[in-house]
Amino acid sequence: MIMINLKSQLLNATLVLAAALPLATAGLFTSAGSAEAYIGSFNYSASDRNPSDEVTKATVSKTSVNFLPNPGAILLTHQTGDFISDRRGFIKSFQTNPFVSPSAFIDVATLDGIKLLSLTSLNPAIFTPQNGGTDINLSFKGLFEDGSQAEGYITFATQDQGAKTTYDNGGIINASFTGLAVTSVPEPAALLGLGAVGAVMAMSRRRKSFVQ
Repeated sequence: MIMINLKSQLLNATLVLAAALPLATAGLFTSAGSAEAYIGSFNYSASDRNPSDEVTKATVSKTSVNFLPNPGAILLTHQTGDFISDRRGFIKSFQTNPFVSPSAFIDVATLDGIKLLSLTSLNPAIFTPQNGGTDINLSFKGLFEDGSQAEGYITFATQDQGAKTTYDNGGIINASFTGLAVTSVPEPAALLGLGAVGAVMAMSRRRKSFVQ
């Protein structure tokens, strides 16, 4: 009987330690500002949603992506998670070569710096010939102002069938942006926390089996 009690106390202590260590480790990776990180996604397109908005146009070159007006109004669509209530935002021009990180990119809802997405990395442009034109795709990674990680892509459409040649030769491509997808990525600390909970639950089940 004494042996069983000692083993039970040892298992209890192990469970407490297993629960405490991952939480302490998570604290090293998670700031107070990112405790409620954004989770969700959205697409967008050029917007004339409000009477005061101009339809946002774009030019693409080897050195920059420029929006006119800058910042330009965008219409958010297919929102999920923390972005469900957001209908409108603003997109800002950015350099591509040299790329500057972080670079303010999208301010969701209003120009207030809240839910502001900044680019942290940008992949080279991919050109895909289409009937009568070319699609240009840029994929990126970024951070929201609260530290939430994000990744996504933006697609431009142009009637320039030789858009890649124009781009490579340093020319400017007039384009419309046909859409973008942004997904907020769960932080490693959040995944660590989920793993810790699973481990503790598994140990708890083993303890119950042992006592029985």
